[in-house]
Amino acid sequence: MAAATHHDPLQSATPLSLEAEYFPMGYRLHIATNSELVHSTAARIWSRYPRLSNEPAVRLNITITQNNTAVPPPVPVFRGRDHLFSIVADCHHFATADLRAGAGFACFTENIASDTLRYHFLEPLAYVLVAARYLTFTHASCIALDGRGVLLCGDSGAGKTCLAFACARKGWTFLSGDATAIVRGRTDYRVLGRPFEIRFRETARQLFPELEAYPRVVRPNGKDDIEIDPQDLQLKCALEGTASHVVLLERSDRPIPAVAEAVRREEALRLLEQAICFGDESSRIDQRRSLVELLALPTLRLRFYDLDSAERILRSLVAGRR
Repeated sequence: MAAATHHDPLQSATPLSLEAEYFPMGYRLHIATNSELVHSTAARIWSRYPRLSNEPAVRLNITITQNNTAVPPPVPVFRGRDHLFSIVADCHHFATADLRAGAGFACFTENIASDTLRYHFLEPLAYVLVAARYLTFTHASCIALDGRGVLLCGDSGAGKTCLAFACARKGWTFLSGDATAIVRGRTDYRVLGRPFEIRFRETARQLFPELEAYPRVVRPNGKDDIEIDPQDLQLKCALEGTASHVVLLERSDRPIPAVAEAVRREEALRLLEQAICFGDESSRIDQRRSLVELLALPTLRLRFYDLDSAERILRSLVAGRR
């Protein structure tokens, strides 16, 4: 008599024998899966990140299933409540994570595109899991000069990436173009960046002629970007640094002299804490506390029109000439 087939409607018994560790922003991420695509995508994102922390790993179990349809999944929806976090595209492409436990699982079909897997699932899952335990993310670029890091904060379109790049072209060290993390539980203002990629809008070609050599990339969310490895542009890069200033950017659409002025820390906190959108109450309190501690640093608003004059103001700040 043939052995009875094990009934597994939840697909919880699918062997996930392909295991590896990666270090997004230096923290351990353990992935177990049944797909080489998952690991090749993860390696494309994080293979150059060194291990910086001895904290326990966060974990992802990822199952790839067979599917006869070639229709790509829709753009997913992100949802969270307390310590639970979900990314759902459809019944075949979804993920959920327990941020308190530092673990999550996901299910996709074998025809998922590597870029969709990367941008819509792997990156947000990994960074949310790591951040909920260890980091506080800011919507800020970061550059450093003589060991002193400057966080450039502002809404989308404020010029964070372009100003960071303009500074890096003039000898600053590039840490991050659009997301910088504060290491919680430290008193030395340690920050981590994502120095192995920089993304520009198409309009950046008008400011930086060297970008003409790089093709336009249509990301899974439909946005047109120029995505470049900063080291291909001969920039000095670093994963971690020590913050010395927080600068809120206000870019003018008409020529004005660049000027830096004091800003109330309450205003800066309101801007920065907009990125605190996940985790239970305890995690959110820890994240907000780290922002308050960061804002003990000199915090200013930089009003500017052209990037060169803005860079000179930042250089003067770091040199202590203001």
